[in-house]
Amino acid sequence: MSSNVLLVSKPGAAVEVLTKLLAENNCLVTETVYSCESAVEYADDMKYDIVVINSPLIDADGVEAAVRISKETVCGVIMIVQSDKTSEIGNAVIDYGVVIVPKPINKMLFKQCIGVVHAARKRYAGLSKENERLKSTLEEAKIINRAKLLLMQYLALSEERAHRYIEKQAMDMRISKIEAARQILKTYSSHNNI
Repeated sequence: MSSNVLLVSKPGAAVEVLTKLLAENNCLVTETVYSCESAVEYADDMKYDIVVINSPLIDADGVEAAVRISKETVCGVIMIVQSDKTSEIGNAVIDYGVVIVPKPINKMLFKQCIGVVHAARKRYAGLSKENERLKSTLEEAKIINRAKLLLMQYLALSEERAHRYIEKQAMDMRISKIEAARQILKTYSSHNNI
């Protein structure tokens, strides 16, 4: 499977060389921009898997753009920097998961960096999915607890009996507990400002 790449580089021969090198690593450059501002703007579209920044750019060294893209999107970010800037720029971006590749580019190292970025994105996607699942579970628990509170208040049920009431409603109506809780909220919340 090919990765969509946003290439950020000064215009010139480097664009052609990087496009070819990325293609050799199953990465398709779908857009090329020349400034940090454009890089951040385009990366926000969320249609890129990887953003490759060939530093320096026409308007900056690319550090701020790399950090923003890494923080605000799910794109993997690779920065290609002059060898003498590797430590300085690396220290500025390491906490944000930006991968640094020194110039001149070693093809094997570059291929490994792409692999690292893919692995990190895959792991991030899994964590993000799990986070969404947990948020959903927490939200459902809040709704069920609010429904139990209303049942306890209006029907004078214990918490345990209110819970069983919701479960029974769900079974009898052949709906999920969350849907039963929502119906209870609709029924009783008009009496209360919960």
